[in-house]
Amino acid sequence: MRTRRSSSRTFGSAARHRASTCRRSIVHCHAAYPKPLRAVSLKDSIVSGMRSVGRRPPFSLLLFHPDVRRSLQLLPGFDVIYGNGWGLTHPFDTLNGTETSGYIPPEQLPNSPFSDSRSHVYAGSQPSIVRAALRELPPLSNFTFIDLGAGKGRTLIVASEFPFQEVVGVELSSPLVAMAQKNLTTFRRQHPNCAPARIENGDAAVFPLPAGDLVIFLYNPFGEAVMRMVVTNMEVALRAERRRLFVVYYNPVYGASLDASPWLRRYYAGTISYAADESGFGPDDADPVVIWQGGSTLACKAGADAAIRVTMPGIRAELDPRVFSAGMRPSSEGRIVG
Repeated sequence: MRTRRSSSRTFGSAARHRASTCRRSIVHCHAAYPKPLRAVSLKDSIVSGMRSVGRRPPFSLLLFHPDVRRSLQLLPGFDVIYGNGWGLTHPFDTLNGTETSGYIPPEQLPNSPFSDSRSHVYAGSQPSIVRAALRELPPLSNFTFIDLGAGKGRTLIVASEFPFQEVVGVELSSPLVAMAQKNLTTFRRQHPNCAPARIENGDAAVFPLPAGDLVIFLYNPFGEAVMRMVVTNMEVALRAERRRLFVVYYNPVYGASLDASPWLRRYYAGTISYAADESGFGPDDADPVVIWQGGSTLACKAGADAAIRVTMPGIRAELDPRVFSAGMRPSSEGRIVG
């Protein structure tokens, strides 16, 4: 762990140079997670057969052309071939040789003993949305990045493109930790100048936050009870020392827990579109991101007060810039395109 002032101006310059070198060499994630054996029904056999045929040449050359896929994916029946997009090998993985793709249902993931609900699914974030959100933050050379619920490590890899002092992932699932470590190693071999990154096998509810300035990332990784404990840990960290803390919450289903904290206030809110090459590799074409700040005096950005609407309990949130979050002043809309 490093204290906030442990990075000198020389270190900050080196970190910025390292990130710059890394980004120049970055090439831009998906392997299906094995499912338990079960009896195969006639319907399953038909669906599997259609999916298999659709993914073989010459059909795949047509069906998976980006323009064709975008046109067909939302039409009735084509979900048999395309699924929700998470099951496809993401361009990030194709270009980097990593395995961060795939969808893992809650029943295949461990649950925190502090949780009041079933585990959330595993599915990778969109790299372009993570990058766009991190670019909204102030200079990062004094910050440690922490991904709570790091999964297979896709967000850790993306964060390592930026000049953080260190990138740290926390993941409860031991198999996912092993996959994330493998992915980090693969990426590091290709891009040795990126920020140092590691992953720990642990429970986000009781993970001790390191000293110094922090960027904490969440991609709707757990339920409300664990979120409340995480927010309490953030408040303890802010009371313990003078520091800056930013919380980047991608798909902020439990954002109300952060809005309720007297130690945190909104900094940014926006709905960020997928990059063109990511379209079809997730269930939507844009995702909401809200950023909170603590220990910082930066003015909030336009649109930071947009209301969070939970459209699917525990699963999906959206932003309504026409409605303002309680206790915040009105401002202009906050939609950006990644």
